[in-house]
Amino acid sequence: MIKNEIQFLVTVFTLLSGMLLIMLIYLIIRKAAESRLRKRVEDHKNSMNDKLLHCILTGDILRSLQADTKAKKLAIEQLLSKYAEILEGNEEKNNLKNLAEMLLSDHYRIGMKSNKWSTRMNALFFIETFKIENIKEDVVAMMKRRWITKEEKIKAMTILAQIQYNEIFQLLTEDYKNLSHLEYRNILSRLNDRGFEQFLLGYNSCHTELKFTVLDLIGLKKDLNYLLFAETVFSSSRGEERIRSLKALVSIGFVRNLDNYLPLLKSVNWEERMLAARLAGVMKVEHALPDLVQLLQDPSWWVRSQAGQSIITFPHGKEILQGVLVESTDAFAKDMAWEWINKGVYQT
Repeated sequence: MIKNEIQFLVTVFTLLSGMLLIMLIYLIIRKAAESRLRKRVEDHKNSMNDKLLHCILTGDILRSLQADTKAKKLAIEQLLSKYAEILEGNEEKNNLKNLAEMLLSDHYRIGMKSNKWSTRMNALFFIETFKIENIKEDVVAMMKRRWITKEEKIKAMTILAQIQYNEIFQLLTEDYKNLSHLEYRNILSRLNDRGFEQFLLGYNSCHTELKFTVLDLIGLKKDLNYLLFAETVFSSSRGEERIRSLKALVSIGFVRNLDNYLPLLKSVNWEERMLAARLAGVMKVEHALPDLVQLLQDPSWWVRSQAGQSIITFPHGKEILQGVLVESTDAFAKDMAWEWINKGVYQT
Protein backbone atom coordinates (compact mmCIF):
# COMPACT_ATOMS: atom_id res chain seq x y z
CA MET A 1 0.00 0.00 0.00
CA ILE A 2 2.75 2.43 1.03
CA LYS A 3 4.79 1.46 -2.02
CA ASN A 4 1.87 2.33 -4.33
CA GLU A 5 1.40 5.70 -2.64
CA ILE A 6 5.10 6.48 -3.01
CA GLN A 7 4.95 5.54 -6.71
CA PHE A 8 1.89 7.81 -7.13
CA LEU A 9 3.65 10.74 -5.47
CA VAL A 10 6.76 10.18 -7.58
CA THR A 11 4.61 10.13 -10.73
CA VAL A 12 2.82 13.33 -9.73
CA PHE A 13 6.13 15.00 -8.88
CA THR A 14 7.61 13.91 -12.20
CA LEU A 15 4.60 15.28 -14.13
CA LEU A 16 4.65 18.60 -12.27
CA SER A 17 8.40 18.91 -12.75
CA GLY A 18 7.98 18.18 -16.45
CA MET A 19 5.23 20.80 -16.78
CA LEU A 20 7.30 23.39 -14.95
CA LEU A 21 10.30 22.59 -17.14
CA ILE A 22 8.20 23.00 -20.28
CA MET A 23 6.81 26.31 -19.00
CA LEU A 24 10.33 27.48 -18.15
CA ILE A 25 11.58 26.57 -21.62
CA TYR A 26 8.56 28.33 -23.19
CA LEU A 27 9.19 31.49 -21.16
CA ILE A 28 12.89 31.46 -22.03
CA ILE A 29 12.11 31.04 -25.75
CA ARG A 30 9.44 33.75 -25.58
CA LYS A 31 11.75 36.12 -23.73
CA ALA A 32 14.48 35.51 -26.29
CA ALA A 33 12.01 36.10 -29.16
CA GLU A 34 10.82 39.35 -27.59
CA SER A 35 14.42 40.48 -27.12
CA ARG A 36 15.22 39.72 -30.75
CA LEU A 37 12.07 41.57 -31.87
CA ARG A 38 12.94 44.61 -29.75
CA LYS A 39 16.44 44.67 -31.21
CA ARG A 40 15.10 44.44 -34.77
CA VAL A 41 12.62 47.24 -34.01
CA GLU A 42 15.40 49.46 -32.66
CA ASP A 43 17.57 48.68 -35.70
CA HIS A 44 14.72 49.58 -38.06
CA LYS A 45 13.99 52.77 -36.12
CA ASN A 46 17.62 53.85 -36.54
CA SER A 47 17.57 53.11 -40.26
CA MET A 48 14.10 54.59 -40.95
CA ASN A 49 14.11 57.68 -38.78
CA ASP A 50 15.67 60.07 -41.30
CA LYS A 51 13.46 58.78 -44.14
CA LEU A 52 10.28 59.12 -42.11
CA LEU A 53 11.23 62.59 -40.94
CA HIS A 54 11.95 63.61 -44.55
CA CYS A 55 8.51 62.34 -45.62
CA ILE A 56 6.78 64.16 -42.77
CA LEU A 57 8.53 67.47 -43.46
CA THR A 58 8.26 67.41 -47.27
CA GLY A 59 5.24 65.24 -48.02
CA ASP A 60 7.37 63.03 -50.31
CA ILE A 61 6.74 59.29 -50.29
CA LEU A 62 9.91 57.17 -50.44
CA ARG A 63 9.55 53.74 -52.02
CA SER A 64 12.27 52.39 -49.75
CA LEU A 65 9.90 52.80 -46.81
CA GLN A 66 8.19 49.46 -46.44
CA ALA A 67 6.15 48.02 -43.58
CA ASP A 68 6.35 44.40 -44.71
CA THR A 69 7.41 42.82 -41.39
CA LYS A 70 6.12 43.06 -37.84
CA ALA A 71 9.36 44.67 -36.67
CA LYS A 72 9.11 47.36 -39.37
CA LYS A 73 5.46 48.07 -38.53
CA LEU A 74 6.30 48.50 -34.85
CA ALA A 75 9.30 50.69 -35.67
CA ILE A 76 7.21 52.96 -37.91
CA GLU A 77 4.41 53.06 -35.34
CA GLN A 78 6.76 54.12 -32.54
CA LEU A 79 8.49 56.76 -34.66
CA LEU A 80 5.23 58.25 -35.95
CA SER A 81 3.79 58.23 -32.43
CA LYS A 82 6.78 60.21 -31.18
CA TYR A 83 6.46 62.77 -33.97
CA ALA A 84 2.67 63.01 -33.52
CA GLU A 85 3.31 64.32 -30.00
CA ILE A 86 5.72 67.08 -30.99
CA LEU A 87 4.55 68.23 -34.45
CA GLU A 88 2.87 71.66 -34.58
CA GLY A 89 2.33 72.49 -38.27
CA ASN A 90 -0.89 71.41 -40.00
CA GLU A 91 0.97 70.41 -43.16
CA GLU A 92 3.35 68.18 -41.25
CA LYS A 93 0.48 66.63 -39.30
CA ASN A 94 -1.32 65.89 -42.56
CA ASN A 95 1.84 64.32 -44.03
CA LEU A 96 2.15 62.13 -40.93
CA LYS A 97 -1.48 61.04 -41.29
CA ASN A 98 -0.91 60.13 -44.95
CA LEU A 99 2.15 58.09 -44.02
CA ALA A 100 0.25 56.23 -41.31
CA GLU A 101 -2.62 55.52 -43.70
CA MET A 102 -0.25 54.19 -46.35
CA LEU A 103 1.99 52.11 -44.12
CA LEU A 104 -0.15 51.00 -41.17
CA SER A 105 -3.82 50.86 -42.21
CA ASP A 106 -3.75 47.14 -42.99
CA HIS A 107 -1.92 46.50 -39.70
CA TYR A 108 -4.74 48.17 -37.77
CA ARG A 109 -7.47 46.47 -39.82
CA ILE A 110 -6.06 43.15 -38.66
CA GLY A 111 -5.64 44.47 -35.12
CA MET A 112 -9.31 45.47 -34.90
CA LYS A 113 -10.33 41.90 -35.80
CA SER A 114 -8.12 40.32 -33.14
CA ASN A 115 -9.60 38.14 -30.43
CA LYS A 116 -7.45 39.97 -27.86
CA TRP A 117 -9.05 43.05 -26.28
CA SER A 118 -5.66 44.72 -25.76
CA THR A 119 -4.74 44.33 -29.45
CA ARG A 120 -8.06 45.84 -30.58
CA MET A 121 -7.78 48.76 -28.15
CA ASN A 122 -4.17 49.33 -29.17
CA ALA A 123 -5.22 49.52 -32.82
CA LEU A 124 -7.98 52.03 -31.98
CA PHE A 125 -5.58 54.11 -29.88
CA PHE A 126 -3.13 54.52 -32.76
CA ILE A 127 -5.88 55.13 -35.32
CA GLU A 128 -6.98 58.03 -33.12
CA THR A 129 -3.42 59.25 -32.54
CA PHE A 130 -2.60 59.31 -36.26
CA LYS A 131 -6.11 60.49 -37.28
CA ILE A 132 -6.33 57.74 -39.90
CA GLU A 133 -9.44 58.24 -42.03
CA ASN A 134 -9.32 55.56 -44.70
CA ILE A 135 -10.45 52.76 -42.36
CA LYS A 136 -13.59 54.40 -40.98
CA GLU A 137 -15.78 51.71 -42.53
CA ASP A 138 -13.73 49.09 -40.69
CA VAL A 139 -14.23 51.05 -37.43
CA VAL A 140 -18.01 51.14 -38.04
CA ALA A 141 -18.03 47.40 -38.82
CA MET A 142 -16.11 46.72 -35.61
CA MET A 143 -18.73 48.55 -33.53
CA LYS A 144 -21.43 46.21 -34.82
CA ARG A 145 -19.77 43.06 -33.50
CA ARG A 146 -21.59 41.60 -30.51
CA TRP A 147 -18.52 40.85 -28.41
CA ILE A 148 -17.06 44.36 -28.53
CA THR A 149 -16.87 46.08 -25.12
CA LYS A 150 -18.39 49.44 -24.27
CA GLU A 151 -14.89 50.97 -23.94
CA GLU A 152 -14.10 49.95 -27.50
CA LYS A 153 -17.37 51.38 -28.83
CA ILE A 154 -16.75 54.71 -27.12
CA LYS A 155 -13.18 54.84 -28.43
CA ALA A 156 -14.50 53.98 -31.92
CA MET A 157 -17.06 56.80 -31.73
CA THR A 158 -14.41 59.32 -30.66
CA ILE A 159 -12.45 58.28 -33.76
CA LEU A 160 -15.51 58.68 -35.98
CA ALA A 161 -16.23 62.10 -34.48
CA GLN A 162 -12.61 63.11 -34.94
CA ILE A 163 -12.71 62.27 -38.66
CA GLN A 164 -16.16 63.98 -38.96
CA TYR A 165 -18.09 60.84 -39.84
CA ASN A 166 -21.36 61.93 -41.47
CA GLU A 167 -23.56 59.52 -39.53
CA ILE A 168 -22.29 60.31 -36.04
CA PHE A 169 -25.55 62.15 -35.23
CA GLN A 170 -27.60 59.09 -36.14
CA LEU A 171 -25.31 56.83 -34.10
CA LEU A 172 -25.66 58.93 -30.94
CA THR A 173 -29.37 59.69 -31.22
CA GLU A 174 -30.54 56.23 -32.27
CA ASP A 175 -28.02 53.51 -31.46
CA TYR A 176 -26.14 54.77 -28.37
CA LYS A 177 -28.58 56.44 -25.97
CA ASN A 178 -27.11 55.23 -22.70
CA LEU A 179 -23.74 56.93 -22.54
CA SER A 180 -22.74 59.21 -19.68
CA HIS A 181 -22.48 62.99 -19.95
CA LEU A 182 -18.68 62.82 -19.99
CA GLU A 183 -18.69 60.14 -22.68
CA TYR A 184 -20.98 62.23 -24.92
CA ARG A 185 -18.89 65.30 -24.23
CA ASN A 186 -15.67 63.48 -25.12
CA ILE A 187 -17.19 62.42 -28.44
CA LEU A 188 -18.92 65.69 -29.41
CA SER A 189 -15.90 67.81 -28.50
CA ARG A 190 -14.03 66.20 -31.45
CA LEU A 191 -16.50 67.55 -34.01
CA ASN A 192 -15.75 70.62 -36.10
CA ASP A 193 -18.33 73.43 -36.40
CA ARG A 194 -20.12 71.73 -39.29
CA GLY A 195 -20.33 68.41 -37.48
CA PHE A 196 -21.53 70.07 -34.27
CA GLU A 197 -24.20 71.93 -36.23
CA GLN A 198 -25.94 68.59 -36.92
CA PHE A 199 -26.73 68.41 -33.21
CA LEU A 200 -28.11 71.96 -33.18
CA LEU A 201 -30.34 71.30 -36.19
CA GLY A 202 -31.52 68.01 -34.72
CA TYR A 203 -31.59 69.22 -31.11
CA ASN A 204 -35.22 68.28 -30.56
CA SER A 205 -34.46 64.72 -31.65
CA CYS A 206 -31.72 64.39 -29.04
CA HIS A 207 -32.38 62.64 -25.73
CA THR A 208 -31.95 64.55 -22.49
CA GLU A 209 -28.29 63.75 -21.70
CA LEU A 210 -27.25 64.56 -25.25
CA LYS A 211 -29.12 67.90 -25.08
CA PHE A 212 -27.28 68.77 -21.86
CA THR A 213 -23.98 67.93 -23.52
CA VAL A 214 -24.76 70.17 -26.51
CA LEU A 215 -25.59 73.09 -24.19
CA ASP A 216 -22.46 72.56 -22.08
CA LEU A 217 -20.28 72.50 -25.18
CA ILE A 218 -21.84 75.76 -26.39
CA GLY A 219 -20.79 77.25 -23.06
CA LEU A 220 -17.26 75.94 -23.53
CA LYS A 221 -17.02 77.23 -27.08
CA LYS A 222 -18.07 80.78 -26.00
CA ASP A 223 -19.03 81.46 -29.60
CA LEU A 224 -21.50 84.25 -30.42
CA ASN A 225 -22.70 82.20 -33.39
CA TYR A 226 -24.54 79.97 -30.91
CA LEU A 227 -26.19 82.88 -29.06
CA LEU A 228 -29.55 82.71 -30.85
CA PHE A 229 -29.75 78.94 -30.36
CA ALA A 230 -28.99 79.16 -26.62
CA GLU A 231 -31.51 81.99 -26.15
CA THR A 232 -34.19 80.01 -28.00
CA VAL A 233 -33.60 76.94 -25.83
CA PHE A 234 -33.66 79.08 -22.68
CA SER A 235 -36.97 80.72 -23.57
CA SER A 236 -38.66 77.42 -24.50
CA SER A 237 -37.38 75.04 -21.82
CA ARG A 238 -37.82 74.28 -18.14
CA GLY A 239 -35.87 72.75 -15.29
CA GLU A 240 -32.31 71.55 -15.82
CA GLU A 241 -32.39 72.27 -19.55
CA ARG A 242 -33.29 75.91 -18.84
CA ILE A 243 -30.49 76.19 -16.27
CA ARG A 244 -27.92 74.71 -18.65
CA SER A 245 -28.94 77.01 -21.50
CA LEU A 246 -28.63 79.96 -19.11
CA LYS A 247 -25.16 78.75 -18.11
CA ALA A 248 -24.25 78.62 -21.80
CA LEU A 249 -25.41 82.22 -22.26
CA VAL A 250 -23.41 83.35 -19.23
CA SER A 251 -20.33 81.62 -20.64
CA ILE A 252 -20.84 83.34 -23.99
CA GLY A 253 -20.98 86.55 -21.95
CA PHE A 254 -23.63 88.33 -23.96
CA VAL A 255 -27.39 88.35 -24.53
CA ARG A 256 -29.33 90.47 -27.00
CA ASN A 257 -31.66 92.00 -24.43
CA LEU A 258 -30.49 91.79 -20.83
CA ASP A 259 -33.83 93.12 -19.54
CA ASN A 260 -35.29 89.70 -20.37
CA TYR A 261 -32.89 88.13 -17.87
CA LEU A 262 -32.73 90.68 -15.03
CA PRO A 263 -36.02 89.43 -13.49
CA LEU A 264 -34.10 86.21 -12.77
CA LEU A 265 -32.23 88.15 -10.04
CA LYS A 266 -35.44 87.65 -8.03
CA SER A 267 -36.15 84.10 -9.17
CA VAL A 268 -37.23 81.48 -6.62
CA ASN A 269 -34.52 79.22 -8.07
CA TRP A 270 -31.12 79.98 -6.50
CA GLU A 271 -29.22 78.80 -9.59
CA GLU A 272 -31.11 81.27 -11.76
CA ARG A 273 -30.40 84.10 -9.27
CA MET A 274 -26.70 83.16 -9.24
CA LEU A 275 -26.39 82.93 -13.03
CA ALA A 276 -28.31 86.17 -13.56
CA ALA A 277 -26.00 87.91 -11.07
CA ARG A 278 -23.02 86.64 -13.01
CA LEU A 279 -24.49 87.76 -16.33
CA ALA A 280 -25.17 91.24 -14.93
CA GLY A 281 -21.54 91.44 -13.79
CA VAL A 282 -20.14 90.17 -17.09
CA MET A 283 -22.20 92.72 -19.06
CA LYS A 284 -21.59 95.53 -16.51
CA VAL A 285 -25.24 96.59 -16.27
CA GLU A 286 -25.40 99.59 -13.92
CA HIS A 287 -29.14 99.41 -13.28
CA ALA A 288 -28.74 95.85 -11.98
CA LEU A 289 -26.54 97.05 -9.09
CA PRO A 290 -29.37 97.60 -6.55
CA ASP A 291 -30.53 94.02 -7.07
CA LEU A 292 -26.95 92.73 -6.86
CA VAL A 293 -26.48 94.55 -3.54
CA GLN A 294 -29.73 93.01 -2.33
CA LEU A 295 -28.46 89.55 -3.31
CA LEU A 296 -25.58 89.96 -0.84
CA GLN A 297 -28.25 89.01 1.74
CA ASP A 298 -29.42 85.96 -0.22
CA PRO A 299 -29.96 82.71 1.77
CA SER A 300 -27.63 80.88 -0.65
CA TRP A 301 -23.89 81.37 -0.13
CA TRP A 302 -23.32 80.75 -3.87
CA VAL A 303 -25.67 83.59 -4.81
CA ARG A 304 -24.14 85.98 -2.23
CA SER A 305 -20.64 85.15 -3.44
CA GLN A 306 -21.56 85.62 -7.12
CA ALA A 307 -23.27 88.94 -6.33
CA GLY A 308 -20.12 90.17 -4.55
CA GLN A 309 -17.94 88.96 -7.39
CA SER A 310 -20.10 90.78 -9.95
CA ILE A 311 -20.21 94.02 -7.94
CA ILE A 312 -16.42 94.18 -7.53
CA THR A 313 -15.96 94.06 -11.32
CA PHE A 314 -17.72 97.47 -11.70
CA PRO A 315 -15.39 100.51 -11.75
CA HIS A 316 -16.85 101.74 -8.46
CA GLY A 317 -17.63 98.25 -7.15
CA LYS A 318 -15.21 98.45 -4.24
CA GLU A 319 -16.86 101.64 -2.96
CA ILE A 320 -20.28 99.97 -3.18
CA LEU A 321 -19.06 97.00 -1.13
CA GLN A 322 -17.43 99.33 1.42
CA GLY A 323 -20.78 101.07 1.77
CA VAL A 324 -22.44 97.69 2.43
CA LEU A 325 -19.75 96.85 4.97
CA VAL A 326 -20.40 100.09 6.88
CA GLU A 327 -24.14 100.54 6.53
CA SER A 328 -25.72 97.10 6.20
CA THR A 329 -27.31 95.43 9.21
CA ASP A 330 -27.17 92.01 7.55
CA ALA A 331 -24.26 89.89 8.79
CA PHE A 332 -24.18 87.78 5.60
CA ALA A 333 -23.97 90.88 3.39
CA LYS A 334 -21.24 92.46 5.54
CA ASP A 335 -19.18 89.23 5.51
CA MET A 336 -19.47 88.88 1.74
CA ALA A 337 -18.63 92.57 1.16
CA TRP A 338 -15.54 92.24 3.38
CA GLU A 339 -14.51 89.06 1.53
CA TRP A 340 -14.67 90.58 -1.96
CA ILE A 341 -13.06 93.87 -0.89
CA ASN A 342 -10.07 91.86 0.30
CA LYS A 343 -10.04 89.55 -2.70
CA GLY A 344 -9.84 92.48 -5.10
CA VAL A 345 -11.11 92.61 -8.66
CA TYR A 346 -12.06 89.26 -10.05
CA GLN A 347 -9.98 88.26 -13.03
CA THR A 348 -11.79 86.19 -15.67
